[in-house]
Amino acid sequence: MTTNPLGDLVASLGHAVVVTGTDTDVGKTYATAALTVSGWNVGRRRIAVYKPQQTGMRGGEPGDVDDVARLARAAGVPSEALTTAEGQRLTEPMAPPPAAAIDGVELLPLSEHVMKIVELQESHDLVIVEGSGGVLVELDGDRRTIADLAVALQEACGEPGGAAQTGRAAAETSGQLSSPETSEPVNAVERDGGTVSTVLVARPDLGTLNHTLLSLEALLHRGVEVAGVVLGSWPADPDRLATSNREYLADLPPVAGRRVPLLGAVPRGWGGAA
Repeated sequence: MTTNPLGDLVASLGHAVVVTGTDTDVGKTYATAALTVSGWNVGRRRIAVYKPQQTGMRGGEPGDVDDVARLARAAGVPSEALTTAEGQRLTEPMAPPPAAAIDGVELLPLSEHVMKIVELQESHDLVIVEGSGGVLVELDGDRRTIADLAVALQEACGEPGGAAQTGRAAAETSGQLSSPETSEPVNAVERDGGTVSTVLVARPDLGTLNHTLLSLEALLHRGVEVAGVVLGSWPADPDRLATSNREYLADLPPVAGRRVPLLGAVPRGWGGAA
C-alpha cells in the first residue's frame, strides 16, 4: 500500500472538492489521487472523480481520471468505491476552446458540468473535480473558467434543501479554514454553502510564489472558497530554492484578507508514473 502524502486532509474539506492549479503540469492529477485516498481513509466510501474537460486524448485512451483511479487503487482504495467520469473529451492537447474548434464541436455549458457534479453528489460521499490547466483556463463557449465553476458549484450546493444538506451531514467538522472578514479559522461546514472546497495545486520551482499569489487573488476575488495550497510535484531531493518556496508558502501573508494554508506536498511521481 502506498502511503498517502495528504493524510486525512479530506476530513477538513466538504462534500465536493475542486482541484485547480497555478499552471498545467503542476501535479493536479497526483493531488487529486491523494485527495481520493484521503477521502477513503476518513470514511468516504463512495467517491467520484469528475474531469469537466479532458483534452489531448482520443477514443478510449486513458485520461486523467483513469490515472487517479489507478493511483488510488495502488494506495488501497477498492475499485468498487470509485466512480470516474469526464464531461467532455477533446483530442488536441491545448486549452478547451481551441481544442473544441479543431474538433468541430461545441463546448458543454458550465451549467451542465454543475448539474453532473450535483448528480454525483446525490450518490457519493465525496466528489472531486479536477480542472484543466490553470485557474483561468476557459471551460465553455462563454469564457467561463474553473474558478467560475467553483463559484457556481458553491451556489448550487448552498441552496436550502439541496445537495449541501446531504453534504453537510456527511462532511466531517474538524476543518480549519479562514474567514474572509477576520482571517481566523472557521469550521468547514460553517463556510458559505458548507460543502464545497477548492484546493490550489502549485509547483515548488522558480516563479511559483508569483503564480500562487496571482492564482489565489483570482480565486478569492471571484468568491471561491479556497481551502489551501498543495505542492503537487515535490522533488525527492529538494534544493534550497524548493525548500525556501515551501517555507514561504507555509506562511503566506493574507491574500484578499484570507489566511490560506499550505495543506501538504505530494512527491513527484507519487504512486508510480501517470
